[in-house]
Amino acid sequence: MTKWKAAFFLLLFGIVVAAGVVFFMVLMPSGAEKPALAEAKGETAFQITSSKKELNQLVSYYLEKEADSAPIDYDVYISDKVELYGSFPVFGTDIDYYMTFEPEALENGNIVLRQKGLRVGLLDIPASYVLKTADNAYSFPEWVHVVPEEERIYVSLADIQLDNGMRLKAEAFDLIKDEIQFAVLLPEEAIE
Repeated sequence: MTKWKAAFFLLLFGIVVAAGVVFFMVLMPSGAEKPALAEAKGETAFQITSSKKELNQLVSYYLEKEADSAPIDYDVYISDKVELYGSFPVFGTDIDYYMTFEPEALENGNIVLRQKGLRVGLLDIPASYVLKTADNAYSFPEWVHVVPEEERIYVSLADIQLDNGMRLKAEAFDLIKDEIQFAVLLPEEAIE
């Protein structure tokens, strides 16, 4: 056999072996697992981040909207704390008050407002009395629960009726750092 024939068959054998190795490597699993596509069960969550300024605009809008259906005689402002301005009747005259609350996002996605400060002129009035009077005097939305004896207000975000059955869940509510995060939960029925 000539040198050229031997070189040709050696080269042909090399090409066949290289093609076989490439073919074998292509057919082998890559080791990377394809993520399983989770079926939409329950709810799909969309994260929303807000600032105090944006939240104040939303609260103002909501209070104006609610004022059309029921008289509202209080204002809410969000700074490094939640501030509630209002008045309540005492002996036929309205007494102005100012309360401050420290908000906290709860595990269940609702928000609790713990009463931290109260000003009612120079009067020394217990916060529980002011909260009870405010609860009786005002028409709070059904998802706002005033608990005077605990000096707290619970905001049940899950009870807020949104379009398509969506609901809200508070995930972070740190006013000092201006870190306000919500999840908007969309039920499976709305996706289908």
